[in-house]
Amino acid sequence: MEVKNNRGEINNESKKIIDLLKNYSYSIQYISFAFGVLATFLGVIIIIFLRDIQFSGFIVLSIGILSFILSLLLNITNIKRTIFSSKGAYGANTIFILIATIFILIAANSVIYILNDRGASPSWFRSDLTASKEYQLSNQALNAIDSLKEDLEVFIFLRSDSSQDKLSINRTEDLLSEFSKNSNKYDLTYRHVDPDIDPNLASSLNVDRYLAGRDLPVLILKLKESQRISHIVGKDPNETIDVFNEKDLISSLLVVNQIQQKVVLFLSGHEERDITNIDKSSESFGQAKISLERDNYFVTSTTSDELSRILLSGNKESFPSVLVIADANDEILNSEQKLIQEYLRLGGNLMLLLEPGSPSSLSNLVAPWGVVAGEGTLVDTASYVAPNVEFLQIKDSNLQIPEHPITHNFDVMYFPGSRFIGLSLRPDEIPLTENGVPYINAEPIAYTTLNSWEETSKESISFDSENEIAGPLPIILAVESISTMNEAPIKNERGEYVSSKLIISGDADFASNKFLFSAKNEDLFANSINWLTSDVELISIRPKVKVFRELVLTQDERNFVRWSGWIFLPSISIFFAFWSWWRRR
Repeated sequence: MEVKNNRGEINNESKKIIDLLKNYSYSIQYISFAFGVLATFLGVIIIIFLRDIQFSGFIVLSIGILSFILSLLLNITNIKRTIFSSKGAYGANTIFILIATIFILIAANSVIYILNDRGASPSWFRSDLTASKEYQLSNQALNAIDSLKEDLEVFIFLRSDSSQDKLSINRTEDLLSEFSKNSNKYDLTYRHVDPDIDPNLASSLNVDRYLAGRDLPVLILKLKESQRISHIVGKDPNETIDVFNEKDLISSLLVVNQIQQKVVLFLSGHEERDITNIDKSSESFGQAKISLERDNYFVTSTTSDELSRILLSGNKESFPSVLVIADANDEILNSEQKLIQEYLRLGGNLMLLLEPGSPSSLSNLVAPWGVVAGEGTLVDTASYVAPNVEFLQIKDSNLQIPEHPITHNFDVMYFPGSRFIGLSLRPDEIPLTENGVPYINAEPIAYTTLNSWEETSKESISFDSENEIAGPLPIILAVESISTMNEAPIKNERGEYVSSKLIISGDADFASNKFLFSAKNEDLFANSINWLTSDVELISIRPKVKVFRELVLTQDERNFVRWSGWIFLPSISIFFAFWSWWRRR
């Protein structure tokens, strides 16, 4: 009897618990539903934004989903009644419309994506809303693509060891995809190659020859029929993910269609700057050489004897397009001066980079063209890099950069110690041909300000109005010539005057490894060579400026933006949705 009584008591207790759950089932349903929604939302936030405790986020998300399912099971009767009621049919219709709309949007987006990927989408499908149009190919890029005469294959040689490398690969492929989409006449294909995984391909395309021992990315552009190759050495992925830019690709596309590389020779044998040292802290010209090689110039050094043999051979293919004399510290002999002047008389071009204290023979070399060089060092108290008033800062805002193809759209250049370069002749003193063509046309392309002078004293820096020349003074001179002052112009077989160009700079350091990448210095050096060789297309290609827009916030403002975006706005939406449902229930 006692056992039966105990069982009866247990059954009574169970019934009481069940009755209690039934009485509070309505509350339990909503509590479990609210807890499930909150836990699910919190779990998603942890998984997305708090990577260190991501596993805990999955646990919270699982608990939220289980709680949400429990609320549905407890309310299964009402759910069935609602589904098969008129309200349920209305809700099902709404859900169907929502699903159909999402499907249409996905289908339309897929069609647009496929058309864009194939390069067959109309122009109005895509719009670049950035201020500098950095995601839209320039007219120069489109013209370069149209200049292709056969199919082109591009190889991206870049290791994929780190996340920075992978980002750089993605950015490069995005850039190349824009070129590929706009290549309608011929196929422009590209693929990534890890040089460690496929060393044979890297070896067959001579990638190591371009790197010269450096671990940098390389683009190889190869025409499929003619097998002509152009290359681009990129930047370090650890410094920037944009290792290649549109300007590099345009230049390479232009040069890959050329039949022959132009030759740029650096004179050696007089303690000139080294073009093999690429250390960015040195005063060598290794980085300048790389910059020219990006424009597909063949760059090497030469002695006066080797230059003499080239001129005597009469071989037009080996005739150098430009001769560069980069800060020679030893005197150039008279015989060497005559050799270089003969090279110019035959149509050669010269870049002469001087320094304060350079040998007088360098100034004598260009004296027949009326060019003179100062003896002292330029000082500018209005535009300089503090605290050194001899470290010149040339700014367009100070009207120090006249309009010229070389310096078009330049804003700032730096010259760490320069002498002035000028023309000793007035315009009316320059001889003219029978047709009125002047022998010499010289244009300064950089000036100091009014608050400058040529400092000749080595003991102190102060302007001596009696012995020193006041500014503004020219720093670089661009000269076009058909003859020296004392010789008659000569004509070629087509009856045209043989012309030559000269760039004379009072400073050589601006193009050194140490300062080449300051402001527009690299563009100044490369554009000067392009101007000398008449590569006008390369001069006009400017790298796109990426406008940096920064929103400066205090800690409180930052927290407000963060939490209002993550929690406040979604909470408001959930609240109004719940309120709307509560009113209609």
